[in-house]
Amino acid sequence: MPHWADTFYDFQERHTGWYSAPVHASHHRRAEQLRATHGGTRLLELGSGGGQFAVAAALAGYEVTALDLRPGGAAHALTLAAQHGVALEAVTGDFYAFNPSGAFDLIVSWDGFGVGTDADQRRLLRRLPGWLAPGGRALIEVYMPLYWARHAGYTREWSTPTRLVQTYGFDAETSRLTDTYAAGDEPPQTQSLRCYAPADFRLLLEGTGLTLLDIRPGGTWNPVTEIWSPEVPVAECMQWVAVLAGTSP
Repeated sequence: MPHWADTFYDFQERHTGWYSAPVHASHHRRAEQLRATHGGTRLLELGSGGGQFAVAAALAGYEVTALDLRPGGAAHALTLAAQHGVALEAVTGDFYAFNPSGAFDLIVSWDGFGVGTDADQRRLLRRLPGWLAPGGRALIEVYMPLYWARHAGYTREWSTPTRLVQTYGFDAETSRLTDTYAAGDEPPQTQSLRCYAPADFRLLLEGTGLTLLDIRPGGTWNPVTEIWSPEVPVAECMQWVAVLAGTSP
């Protein structure tokens, strides 16, 4: 059966251009924060999109491997790397078949955790300890259910030049956000992502070989005022970052 991820990201790119955009200042800030907080040398990004953060991390001094499902994402990552005069490894593939060479000091996943079921998340998380170097950390950005429940029904529109309508939804029974795009006469495309509060995420980690070391609240988008607040309490954030380490034997 086709999965929504097979078509959603190409549709989103075709109508927004987000995955073929240049490196943004926010990517540089995040890479520099990682360098200052965690150091390390080798970095793996899971779900690297168009490679914007991966290139920023390479510019910050990391040896980067960028993994994404879309061939176009890997191609754009290499184009950006060449434009900025850095080298990185761009891999096309899924998280469950990827077999890296060597261990990583940092593994990061931004804006994309929760694609499948709880079993799918655990299957991925169980792979991470074997990819981490001694003392390594994994940073996983997780969607916060309180935010998405609060803002379900929010809609915004663009002209790109086709009229594009984005609508937020939330399924309280499954704790999944939905993010739907409709453009012209094309069938609407929806991504569905599992949301986890920190307590739920701790339960998810059981048996994965990972320990939750820290909870770092992210920012929030206010759809009424259209203002982005980069630092808010965890109960108000759109997503939060789980800082993980391998469980000591």
